[in-house]
Amino acid sequence: IGRELAYDVDIYKVIIDPKRFYVLEKKDEIIKELKKVKPFTVKNFQVNLKDNYDKNKRYMRVMNKVNEAEKSEIDEILLKYKMQSNEIFFEYSTERQYSSYYEMAPIIGFMGAFSIIENRKLGAYGIERYYDKYLKENQIEKNGYYTNFRNLLLPTNKKNNDFLEKNGNNIQLTIDYYIQYILDDEIQKQIKKVTPKSAVGIIMDPSNGKILAMSSYPRSENIAYLNNRAIRSQYEMGSIFKPIIMAAAYEEGVIDDSTRLDNPNGYIMRYGHKIRDSDSHGIGEISPKTVMRVSSNVGMSLISEKLEPPIFEKYLKNFNLYDKTGIDLFGELAPRQLPYKKWDGMKKYTMSYGQGIAITPLQMISALATTVNGGIYYEPYIVDSIKSSDGITIKKNIAEPKRRVISEATSKKIREMLRDAVENGTGKNGGISGYSIGGKTGTAQISGRGGYLKHEYMSSFMGIFPAENPRYIMLIMFEKPTAKRYWKKFGAWVAAPVFKNTLERILKYKEITPENVDILDGKRERNILPESMDIDLLPDFRKSGVRLALMIANKYNIEITIDGKGRVIDQFPKPGTKIEDIKKIKIKLR
Repeated sequence: IGRELAYDVDIYKVIIDPKRFYVLEKKDEIIKELKKVKPFTVKNFQVNLKDNYDKNKRYMRVMNKVNEAEKSEIDEILLKYKMQSNEIFFEYSTERQYSSYYEMAPIIGFMGAFSIIENRKLGAYGIERYYDKYLKENQIEKNGYYTNFRNLLLPTNKKNNDFLEKNGNNIQLTIDYYIQYILDDEIQKQIKKVTPKSAVGIIMDPSNGKILAMSSYPRSENIAYLNNRAIRSQYEMGSIFKPIIMAAAYEEGVIDDSTRLDNPNGYIMRYGHKIRDSDSHGIGEISPKTVMRVSSNVGMSLISEKLEPPIFEKYLKNFNLYDKTGIDLFGELAPRQLPYKKWDGMKKYTMSYGQGIAITPLQMISALATTVNGGIYYEPYIVDSIKSSDGITIKKNIAEPKRRVISEATSKKIREMLRDAVENGTGKNGGISGYSIGGKTGTAQISGRGGYLKHEYMSSFMGIFPAENPRYIMLIMFEKPTAKRYWKKFGAWVAAPVFKNTLERILKYKEITPENVDILDGKRERNILPESMDIDLLPDFRKSGVRLALMIANKYNIEITIDGKGRVIDQFPKPGTKIEDIKKIKIKLR
C-alpha cells in the first residue's frame, strides 16, 4: 500500500453577506460564538461590517483555512441561529499537506504560484511539477438552469454552466520509505563527521532502473532553495567512472585478461602533462584487473590509448552521458559534452579516470548499472503507478530497456573486477563479512579558477550487491569533505563506510543473511539440499565452496558462522567429521 507522503485536505473560507447579516438581531452573539471557533482575519470587524453594509456589499471573508472539524462547529452555530438565507456561507478548496517532507522534499517538490485561469496552485518542482496534470482536480462541465439562490434547480430563463469536480489522481513512488530513511540517516551521520559542502546518495535496482532511494544535502527549510543535486548538479566523478571505459575497452576487444600495461614508474608523460597514480601499487606490468583493483590512473590512460576518439565517444553516448536520463522528475540538468572533434590531446586520458567530464549523479549510477546488469541501459524512473481516486490504475511505469551497450560477458567481467576491488583493493571499507559485494572508490579533484584545487575532492563510492547478480546499486558522494589528513578525505574513507553501513541496515531490514541471499532471485531453494541427498561426513569446503556449507547447515539444523570475504581458507570441524557429531560450523574466508 505504501506510506502517504503528500495528500490534499479539504479547507474552507467563511464568507459573510453584510447586507443580510447586518440586519440580524443576534448578530453580536453569533460573532462571539464564531470567534471561539477561529479568530477572524478582518481587523475592526464591526466597523468594516457596517461600512460594507452601507455600501451594499455582499461579500466579506472573515476566516481562511477552516478545517472539517471547525466547519462542523460553524454549521452548528448556523443551525442554532436558524440562518438559512446565506447570511454566512463557505467557499471550498483543497490544500496540499505533506508528511516526512524534510526527507522527501527534493523528490516530491512543492506547489507554487496560484493560477487564476485554473483557480489552483500549480506544481512547481519535483513530482508535483512533472505529474501536475495527473494530480490536479479536473472539472467536467454540466449544463442546467439554476437560480442563484442556494443552487436550487428551478424554472428560470437563465442558463448557468456548472461543473462537476473530479478528484486528482494518486501517485505511487518506487521509493522504499525505509531504505530512504536508512540512506538519509547514514549520510547525515557522515555529514556531521566530515562537514562537506554537499552530499548525494542514490540507490537503484540495476536490473530495471527503479529508484529505491534518493538523497540530496544540504536541505533548506525555504522551498525557494530546494535543490535535488542527484539530477541538478554536475560533477567530475573521478575513479568511479573507470568501469565505463574499462567495459568499452573489453567490448571493443582492445584488451583482455592477458593484456599487460607497462607502468614502470607510477606515472607517464603525455602532451607535456604528467599522469600519475596516487600510490605505488600499480607500478610494473599490470593487468586490467589490477588497474581496477588499485585504481590506477596510468593504467586507465594506457587503456584509453587503445580506443580511437570516435569509438570512445560512441560508448559515452551509448552509456547515455550525452543526454538526460529521462527520469520522471522535473528539473533534470542537460549535460554539455564536447564532440570528439573538439577534444584536445589530453581529453581522452583524463576522461578515462573520470576527470574532464561532468555529469549528474543519476547519469553516473545509470551508466554504472549498465556495466553490471548484463549490459542493458535502462531509463531510470521514480513513479511506479498512477491510480484514480477510486483505485483504477491509469498509468503503470515499467522498466524501459533503451539499448544494449555491452555484452553479458563484458558485464560479468566488470562485476568480477568490482568484487575483487572490494575484497582485495581500494574498496575494502565497503565490504561486509559473509556477503558478495562489488564496488569502486572515487576521489576526484575539484576544479576552480585557474585549475584544480589542492586537496579538495569529490569523494565517492559505488557499490553493488550481490556482486554476481546485483539487485542493489548504490552511489554515495561527498563534495569537499574535511579531515585532518588529506588522504582521509578520499572516497575509501569518506564514502565507502556510508555504503557499508547503509547496506548492512538494508540487509537487516530485508532479512537477507549470507544463508538466504538467494531470495533476491526468488531461488531460495538453491541453498537447500534435496531431501534425497544425505551427507554423512563433512566435506572440504576449500574445494566445494561456502555454498555447500550453507546448504548442509540448513538441512541438518547446524549453527554456522562465516568470517571474512572471498574464498574458504579454513574450516572447523575438519573435513571428514561425522555430521551427526557437529553442532556448529565455522568458516573462514579470504
